[in-house]
Order: sequence, then C-alpha cells, then structure tokens
Amino acid sequence: MKKYKAILWDLDGTLWDLNGNTTIALTQLFERFQSSHFQNTSLENFLNCYPKHNERVWALYREGKIAKEELRNKRFIDLFDEVNATYDLDFVELFATEFLAICPRLPHLIEGAREILELSKDKYTHVILTNGFIEVQGFKMAAAGIEHYFSTVVYSEEAGVRKPHQAIFDLALQRANCTAEEALMIGDDWDADILGARNAGIDQVFFTATEKRLAELHDGKSVRHNYVPTFTIDTLDELKNII
Repeated sequence: MKKYKAILWDLDGTLWDLNGNTTIALTQLFERFQSSHFQNTSLENFLNCYPKHNERVWALYREGKIAKEELRNKRFIDLFDEVNATYDLDFVELFATEFLAICPRLPHLIEGAREILELSKDKYTHVILTNGFIEVQGFKMAAAGIEHYFSTVVYSEEAGVRKPHQAIFDLALQRANCTAEEALMIGDDWDADILGARNAGIDQVFFTATEKRLAELHDGKSVRHNYVPTFTIDTLDELKNII
C-alpha cells in the first residue's frame, strides 16, 4: 500500500459530529423560543426542515455567491419561513448568535474519530482543512479535545479560496511539508473534499456518512459523479485498513 506522510482531514461531518451537535443546539433553541416564535410547528418538523436550507446556503458560499455574513442568517430566515415561525430580523440575529454560541462548543465526535486519531498520531502529520469559519472551528476542536492531534489548521478564509479550489490544498501541502503524492485527504463532502483533492493530485478517502442524508435533500440524487475515489469508507473504523 502507498506510503503517506500527511493526512488532510475535513472537520465538520468527518471528525466533528456536525449533524448530531447541530440537532442538540437547534433543539435547545426551539424549546427556549417555542412559545413565542414556533407555535405553528413541531420540533420534528423544525429539525427536518433545517438541513436543506443550511446545505443550500453553504453551497452558495462555496461557490462564492454569498458572503459568510449572509450565510449566517439566511439559513434561519429560510427555515423560519418554511415552518411559519413568528419572527423579525432582530429575532433572526438573536437566534443565529445563540446558535453559534452553543453549537461549536458541543463535544460530540463521529464514532471512531478519537480512536483513529490516537492510533495514527505518531505515524503522520495531521492537518485540518476546512471551509468552516475561523472564529468557530477552534471551539469545536477544543470542545472535543482533539486539537493536539493536528500540526496546523488550514482555513479557507486565510487561504483566500474555499475547497474545492486547488490553492487551499496547495497551502495544506506546504504546511504539511509534503508533496501531493505523499498526502491523503479524508472527507465527507464529494465536491469540496473528494473532487477538490483529486484535482490537486491528492489521493482521497470518501467518508459516506452524510451521503444518504444529502441525497434526500436533493430529491434522491446521488452526490457522486463519474469518478471513483481512491478509497471509500462507511465508518471511520475502516480507516484502520488504509492508514
């Protein structure tokens, strides 16, 4: 098997349990504001409606069509409209602020994440490569207690471009002091992580944990295109056979 020197990790949905932590944060906020703003919907409907709006605005952000300031609130405006919430823009700002105060500080990881990091920590240079915002990603890693596993974190904001743009992968390789052939990218986002790494000449591990959920948001359409990743895994435990 090919010998790698560096592992490039996506954070949200690959190591940090984005869906689980988001559900906890949204549940807390729904229950806090239900009587005043969410009388016309159930918690179940509220949670089911959120992902498609969040995914839509993040796709626009990756494509450079909206700024992060707009992303911050628009996902909630669209959600509130769908569930017929009672709100004004002041409440949107409050909700978004409270969400960002709660969610990034939740500690839950994808099953097997800590174990695989511990097993591989002395074998590779580990790098986080994320489109997430600088001001919140550090909270996530600290809450989960995993920051010590990584030599550096490469943010799209500091790179000036977002995954899947090649320049952010090139910056990660520079930070890891290795070539594209010596690196392996592990991520759950087909376009940002897998096709981005492929276009940068980096081998990929496609983690399929969120694939079914994303397909449901896109009328059952697969997120994959006509490309076979270097590796495909359904659980992080399968990484033991690769790294």
